[in-house]
This record gives sequence, C-alpha cells and structure tokens, in this order.
Amino acid sequence: MSSNRQFNASGTLALLAASTLLAGCGGGGELANAITTREQATALATTATPLFTLGVNSAVGGSLVPFTAGQPLRQGQVPAGSVLVAADVPELQFVVKNRWPDGSAKFALVSGRTSLTAGSYRSIGLGVAPAPATVVAPISLANLKAANPTASVQFASFGTVNWSAGDWDRPVQQVVSGPQMSAWTYRKPIGADPHLVAWLEVRAYKGGQVEVLPWIENGYLNVAGPTSKAGTAVFTLGGRQRFSQPLTLLNHQRAVLASGTTLTHWLGTDPQVAPRHDAAYFSSTRLVPGYSAVPAATSSLYSRLPTSYTPLMQGFYPPEMGQPGYHPTIGLLPEWDTAYLTTGGDVRAWRGMIISAYAAGRYGIHYRDETTQRPLAFSKYPYLAMRAGSGVSDSGGSSKSQYTPATSGAVPPRYAASHHPSMGYMAYLVSGWNYFLEENQFVATANYLKQADNIRQGSKGILQPWTGALTTRGAGWALRSLAQAATITPDGDGLRNEFVASINANIEEYHTTYIVKPANPLGLVRPYSSYTTSDPWTSAIWMEDFVTAAFGYLRDLQVYDAALQPKLEEFNRWKFRSVVGRLGGSGANEFAWPYAAQYTVNYAPSLKADWVGGTGPWYQSWGEVARAMNIPMSGEMGGAMMVGYPGIATAYWGTLTPALTYAVEQGAEGAALAWQRMASSSTYPTLVKSFNDNPVWSVYPRPAQAASAAPSMTPTGR
Repeated sequence: MSSNRQFNASGTLALLAASTLLAGCGGGGELANAITTREQATALATTATPLFTLGVNSAVGGSLVPFTAGQPLRQGQVPAGSVLVAADVPELQFVVKNRWPDGSAKFALVSGRTSLTAGSYRSIGLGVAPAPATVVAPISLANLKAANPTASVQFASFGTVNWSAGDWDRPVQQVVSGPQMSAWTYRKPIGADPHLVAWLEVRAYKGGQVEVLPWIENGYLNVAGPTSKAGTAVFTLGGRQRFSQPLTLLNHQRAVLASGTTLTHWLGTDPQVAPRHDAAYFSSTRLVPGYSAVPAATSSLYSRLPTSYTPLMQGFYPPEMGQPGYHPTIGLLPEWDTAYLTTGGDVRAWRGMIISAYAAGRYGIHYRDETTQRPLAFSKYPYLAMRAGSGVSDSGGSSKSQYTPATSGAVPPRYAASHHPSMGYMAYLVSGWNYFLEENQFVATANYLKQADNIRQGSKGILQPWTGALTTRGAGWALRSLAQAATITPDGDGLRNEFVASINANIEEYHTTYIVKPANPLGLVRPYSSYTTSDPWTSAIWMEDFVTAAFGYLRDLQVYDAALQPKLEEFNRWKFRSVVGRLGGSGANEFAWPYAAQYTVNYAPSLKADWVGGTGPWYQSWGEVARAMNIPMSGEMGGAMMVGYPGIATAYWGTLTPALTYAVEQGAEGAALAWQRMASSSTYPTLVKSFNDNPVWSVYPRPAQAASAAPSMTPTGR
C-alpha cells in the first residue's frame, strides 16, 4: 500500500507500537508496528483492560475528529514490545518518545480520530496489548503536499516568506511519524535580517486535516547585532489571513502568531479539540508531583488563569521576575500547570496552561544555536557566557572572554533564575507540541549560559547554591528545569545526552561536597549569604526546602546514569534532614515541629563557618539550633502550627510541604512521623482548604509510596 493511499483510506489501517528509532535531530520518536485491518485492531483493543482514560473534547464536534495528546506512563506498565490500545478508537497511534531505565514507555504521543459531540468529552479507555508485527506506512510529506497547504509569514517591511508545493519537502526536523499523524518543523529567514526567522510546526492527519503552529524568533546565540524589531506580523494559511497584529519583538524573544482563543491554525475547519487527562494516573507516573488540592468549580483559581492569548503578553507572570514574596509562578510547577492537574483537566485550566506556555516567549532567553538550529549543546560552548542586555539578571563572566554578542534596543522583561518558573514542560506533556519542548530546553540552556564558566565548571553546568548568579533557591529551580528538559527531550536526541551529562555532574558535585567531604549534620547546603552581619550564620530555610524538593523530584524523574543512583540517594538521605529535622518532637535534642516554618534559621554558630572544607563549626543537632533560636520544647502531637503564617497555602508551611513529601515518599528516616505531626495539627485542615484555591504547594505523599503511614497522609479538610 502506498503512503498516499494510506493517508486517504478509511478503516483499513491500525495502530502504532514501538520498535524502530527514527534518525534526525530530535527524532520522530519510535515508529511502532501495526496491524493491517480495522477488524484486527478492534479485536486486539477489546482484549486489553483499560489502565486509565483520556478525555477528548471538541467545541464543534463531528465524525472522525483528529486529536493528539501527550501521555506520561508509569514505569513498567507498557513494556518494550507493547502498545497502548483503545477499543473505541481502534486505529490509535502510539509513538514512544522516552523510555524508563527498564525499557518500558515513559512518555508517548497518542493520535487518532474519533466521533465527538459538540461540547462533550468522550472518555477513551487505554490499555496495553502486544505490539503487532506489521509496520504501517506513516503519513508522509507527499501526503502533506496532497492536502495542498500554502502558508506565509510577513513581518512589516522586513519581508515575507512563503511555503507551498516543494517547500514542504524541506523540513528542518521530523518530530513525529505515524499512520494517523506525522509532524515536522520548518523555518525560513525573514528577508535579509540575520536574526528574524519564521517557524512552522505542522501536523498532518489521516483524512487530510493539517494543523499549524507558527511563530517568529528574533535572536541567535552568536550572530552579531541582536536588537528589537517592530511592525505588523501577518500569518496566512490556505490563502486566508489567520493573524495580523502589531508586534515589537525584542532581542531573543519569540512570539506565536495566534490570538484570542485560537491557539493553533487548521487548514480546514478548526475542531477546537482539548484533551482531559486522568489526573490521578498522570500523577502516579511521577513525571509531576502529587497534589492534594481539589478546587471547586467556582474557585478563585479560575479567575487568575488567562483565557485569551496575545503574543508577548504578561499573563500571570510577574511584571519583573525577582520581586519578593509569594508568586504563583514559583514552585516545582507554576499555578497554571497545577490547575490542570488538580481540576481534573478542566478546559479552562488547559487553556490557561497553553496560553501561559506561549507567553514565556516574552523573555529574552531564546539563544538558538545558528549552527544547528537547536538550543545550544553545553559541550560545544564550555567558556561562552551570556552578555548582559537580554533581560537575564546576574549573568556571569567568561575566563576566556567568550561572550554572546552585545544587544541593543529595549530590554526584554527581567528573567531571574532565582525566581523562574517551569516553562513549557507541562504543556508539552499534555499536548506533545515540539514548540513547548524547545521552550523547556531554552530555559535550561539560558540557566547554563548566564553563569560564569568557572562556577559552572565549563560544560558540566554545575548549579551552585552559593553564587549570586543563582542563589540557593535558584539552584533548586535551575536543577528542576534541567531535569525536566532531560525528561522530555526524546531518547536518542543528542541534546538529551547533554542534559543528562550535566545532571550526572551535579550529582557527583553535590555528593562529593556534602557526603564525601565533611559537612554539617543538618542537611544544609552552602548558602549564598548570611542574613545577619554577626554570629550566628542565619539564612533562609525556605530556600533550602526548594533545593530539597528539587533533588527529591530528580530522583523520581530518573534522568541520570543508573550507576549514580546510590550517590543520589545517599545525598538525598542527608538532604532530607534539613526538613525532617525541623518537625521533631519535644525532646531537648529536637526542633519542635510547630515552629518548623521559619523565615530564617541559624545555620551555624559562627559567620566563619567553613563551608568549602566542610569543617564548620556546626550545630550538631536541630535541637541545638532550636535552643540557639530560643524555640520552646512544645508538645509532640496535636496542637497548632506556630510562626510561618499557619493555615495559609502561600506561606512557609506550604513551601516546606514538597520537600517533606519527597522525604516521606523516599523513606527518609523520621519523615513519616514528621508528616504525621504536621497532619495531626489542629491548623492542618485550614491549610488543606487553603490549598484548594492555591494549589502550587499542595504536594503530598502518594499513598502507594508510604502505605504504612497512608491514613495520616490523606489530606483532610477539603
């Protein structure tokens, strides 16, 4: 059967499984094996017991509506040689992009076509079945051209670029390949400008539908003269103008050419499809934390989510990153991502998540390598450092005087590594758009590039908590973003190897610094400063909790060499002391749990404490810290939380919760009892209720990871 017949045929081909790795930058994922008739596909799907569901909604409805969604998968559930199948979508496409260390699928894209009633979700049960043996021809470039798409991007007087006919034969990258949907990225420089580039990500579906995500970028890694560009941007698809808007694109920004509630463009009728994932299953995969919040349908959370997109919009990002106090962008995931998980995939939360991920283009962090047309590889630029001028704060120096080119024009909104949210990660896990994958990669590479090369140790990309370029909290958030980039960059992609190598180096660095050498016994990493100018050394313990949570999260993601797992676990056992030790009992050598949520804590009795050699002097127990701080020895169980604004989800009892959660889940000594103390508090139900409208810090131990203490860990007061 030719690929052209396969594209237009109905009911004769079936589903993808996983066997052959596609070549090329980024890869199309793993092509799977497929059976050859609808009857065989249906028979296979009906034998599989559904593990979870995927909801699909279309605002307009119709028959054979095309859809694609990303799908995280629990380790071991979809072994190599197996596929996901659905009885009511027999021709389901399943493309594995990432695998767990045991070879089972970790993240995949699922695509298909199904009949939908306008405004109603269809729940698709997904189960596991053996992979069939016959490979089905994927949607090809010939099939894309058969749909006869034309596209153009114009940016004022800078120029216009067009795609038609043979232009579609020259993609930059194939990102997906399959019999239900294939996808490619395309680029063309806009006029003679050395920085302006128009990009398209194109999905071609069986049946002839074509979906396009267009954007403009302004800035490369090492091309001279990055500056702002202004004018009207216009996008046309199929001979019809789809977008037109004045745009001022500052250096190293990028802007998706869409607006309002239209988030991608379709060659034909836009089916306005949105997925709804099984949130409990999504969480159980461990690619995201578990959240206890359950927002009501009328929650104030929804009023804070953006509902309409404008290129380079601020949305719910802060006016300038780095402002003091709580902000809903800060956390392992920002508020719009946690909203999707805690509302069960409410379409309002889905839209807010996608719009917010687009809005990340406003930051001047998009340093694309002009030699590869990809985010940069650390190993190629061990000495290169980011020159000031793109709005990225606290950039470091280069020992070889290698800097990115000087910028001019207005400066993009301030990006601070110490306050940066996760950007692109969750949107990619839900949608599978390569645009969001690259956004996450740009964040990770900007955090690398902004540091002095001697601090980051060249291409190792070490994330030190004691430098002004990161600070303690910044090291935690940068580690999170790096680990997320390693998690979603497809297996076999050279960039994934770069990210993993950096994570390996960081594990070695932290293990050597705090486990091999002497270190304080409290689980505290070297802070960037003391908050006092005289003894004792006092620093922000809530920043420490961010680092603890990030390393706990890293353990779940498993994006490091297996040989380093013992070192990571040994470091984490030591690191968890920093949160578990603050939730102790009433003994003289304990830090009374009601006082755990401090703003600052005494780290060492002297400002001359030796952090580099690890010799201190140190407080020898958390009880000794408590006595130095005049914290009373209060009762061990029951009672109320003290200090730290108890009962308020956005305060310090919230920020310590993710760190304590990972300590519980990973079996840290005393962690289950520490959680029980907190959860037994008379204040805890108030805190849990507060989480429902502010879910960012509502991370809690998933029962499967702490069965012996599950009753006390089940959130109450919802």
